[in-house]
Amino acid sequence: MAGDSVLLAAVSLLSACQQTYFAINVGQARFKYKISPPAVSGSPEFERIFRAQQNSLESYPMFILILWLAGWYFNQGNYKNTSSHPKDDCGV
Repeated sequence: MAGDSVLLAAVSLLSACQQTYFAINVGQARFKYKISPPAVSGSPEFERIFRAQQNSLESYPMFILILWLAGWYFNQGNYKNTSSHPKDDCGV
């Protein structure tokens, strides 16, 4: 099971990098448009950048949860057949 979760972990790590990228963009936009925290309104360009980051941040926990649950549930790992004859599988 642990070996099958490598791709799930990779997608989780990439999505965390994306969230970090969005947060950095908000910080740069705050500096560019001179909007100090905790203010969230100001220039329309800043508000678009901020809302994009906030919307993705709000849905991130559900994304991670669904990603891992679906990844475990629909796992198509290497299941080895221990029987030596095909008829042993069908109970004949």
